[in-house]
Amino acid sequence: MKVKNLLIAATLFVSSASIISAAPEMVSAAPSTSMQQNVSIKNTSLTKQGYIVRLKQDSSIKVYVGKGNYKKLSKSVIPLKNAKTVSTRAVKNVKFRIEKIAYMKSKGLGAPEYLIASKNKKYSTWVTQADLEYYYLNSKSMKNVKKYLTRIAKRYSSNADDPRGGSLKDKKNLKDFNSAVKAAKKLPAKQRKFVLKSLAEQKKVGNTNEVGNNILFFSIF
Repeated sequence: MKVKNLLIAATLFVSSASIISAAPEMVSAAPSTSMQQNVSIKNTSLTKQGYIVRLKQDSSIKVYVGKGNYKKLSKSVIPLKNAKTVSTRAVKNVKFRIEKIAYMKSKGLGAPEYLIASKNKKYSTWVTQADLEYYYLNSKSMKNVKKYLTRIAKRYSSNADDPRGGSLKDKKNLKDFNSAVKAAKKLPAKQRKFVLKSLAEQKKVGNTNEVGNNILFFSIF
């Protein structure tokens, strides 16, 4: 999915959200029955990848608190009424897992939304890819992997009309991609397995801009 479309879709379900403080607060939203009727919530294979995502700190998403709210969210994308929430700053060190995915039934209405939750289900919320990133993406160990992938992303974003996009048929893109793979081989064992697998999957796709369900690339492209 291309960056432009992703950013446009980012406010699909959460456009009514206001910026919230780090302290818990009670929020009230007007539910939209028509919204829920246009959404299809399904299980996703991404759940098997475990607790490896985090919320980007520049996101203004509401993060709901409590297992009860998680159960409600698993059945509906409609913002909850009178529910306790915290800001993304309050959960900056929390690992989340993608629990479910929501698709819009009407064509052209936007990108999928993901229900994410912490391991104990204390925190949960619906978000788009634009609000998520691989938990270790900004760690020191991932510095070189991210550097080379970001080069490809910047090359594409500087000329989005280039038909090559993030294609690995482009010599510069392929060189940077191979450098990212080389750097990934030096990662700690737990990170190495996931990152190398993600890179291998993306190489099969042949275009780094076509993210699909590749979590490693969520916040890069």
